[in-house]
Amino acid sequence: MYRFPLHFLLYTCAILSLLALVEISFFYSNQKDEQQYEIHKYSMEDESAINESVDFELKKRRLPGCLIIGARKGGTRALLDALALHPMIRAARREVHFFDRNDTFSRGIAWYKDQMPLSFHHQLTIEKTPAYFPSFVTPERVFQMNSKMKIIVILREPVIRTISDYTQVYYNRLELKKSLPLFGEVVFRNGTDQIDTDYKPVRNSLYEIHLRSWLNYFPLSQIHIVDGDKFGIDPLPELRLVESFLNVPHLINSSSLVWDQRKGFFCFRKNQRQPPHCLGDSKGRTHRPVSSSTRENLRKAFLPYNERLFALIGRRFRW
Repeated sequence: MYRFPLHFLLYTCAILSLLALVEISFFYSNQKDEQQYEIHKYSMEDESAINESVDFELKKRRLPGCLIIGARKGGTRALLDALALHPMIRAARREVHFFDRNDTFSRGIAWYKDQMPLSFHHQLTIEKTPAYFPSFVTPERVFQMNSKMKIIVILREPVIRTISDYTQVYYNRLELKKSLPLFGEVVFRNGTDQIDTDYKPVRNSLYEIHLRSWLNYFPLSQIHIVDGDKFGIDPLPELRLVESFLNVPHLINSSSLVWDQRKGFFCFRKNQRQPPHCLGDSKGRTHRPVSSSTRENLRKAFLPYNERLFALIGRRFRW
């Protein structure tokens, strides 16, 4: 019987061992790569169809392509929660205050991106910080980061919004055991009918002034204004307009909107199997009492600002 030389056998064993190591390395490499990828499947019932898609894509953090900039106490949280129902939208869940505060802005774009949720390439990231709207430094900073940024503003009737803002300030001061001035004492100057535009709850309602700052950098076509009063009563038509503005399919449907009889506003759920998500206890609480005469004086004081706003946007609200 022919015997193979020892050196030949050792050489063959070495080759086979090397091939085995390559195969093992390839297997674990593929397994690691597969862990970095995720099969993303979303489906959401519309009133007329079920839209489904499957996407194989690496999830990562991305800068927002849309900002909800205000107005404070205008319904920004409810709007964000409603838009988060959409499978093509990813929402940053906390207010980042990146553009309006120097300390956070100085941390840089990379830090800002790290605050965003993970998303797929076909999803739009949205960030909400109501303090952006009245901030004079924010429009330019946003423009420098992304001149194509889509901007959403939700506006309520300014007297009601001011009272709501004052109510939140009131309870914040109550918790800190600070003085609690009356509404009429802080919104008007020295007992006159002239509004104190330096008082933040009043200044936040001067929509025309703030919007002009944004229009210095962004065309009106990149700014969508949501009617906050209509949104609070019947959200779906306003959400349809937002979906169109964002160029995403109309997928949010009425079954996702659940009326909370106790609080008097809508809660949201992604599907019938999940309980609805409602806003926190600080939302929807009873406003501080304000006399009808004070309300009327405030309404008259806001009129010129409202009229200039309507002329600016080519649209009227029932204020």
